[in-house]
Amino acid sequence: MNLPHDLVALREEYFTHGLRRIDLDPDPIKEFGIWFTAAVEVGINEMNAIALATVAENGQPTTRMVLLKGYDHAGFVFYTNYQSEKGRHLEKNPRVGLVIHWKELERQIRIDGIAEKVSREESTRYFHSRPIGSQL
Repeated sequence: MNLPHDLVALREEYFTHGLRRIDLDPDPIKEFGIWFTAAVEVGINEMNAIALATVAENGQPTTRMVLLKGYDHAGFVFYTNYQSEKGRHLEKNPRVGLVIHWKELERQIRIDGIAEKVSREESTRYFHSRPIGSQL
């Protein structure tokens, strides 16, 4: 294969931040909060951008970027149009994967789980908080 770049040679060494289990909070949500705060402090652009993987009816995984809109011990929150491709995928198969990558912090977080709809009230409140053009 004749590529315009030597992709094998494209490698960055990561030495700035190590990761030791002993340094981590035993509560993964608290640790996420620590990392998220660090992402805010460093000024990462769209630090709440996450890769969301869903599964189509034929079993094909599909991934796209969405924005994380909240998190707590109940879970991680993102919103979608229920009629969108991802909304239809989630209706048929609620299994999801999320990946957050913060290159500047030399960190990535992977989360696998089952998606659940937020309450109708919460969904409506979020919908009305969006710019008019995004509500169409």
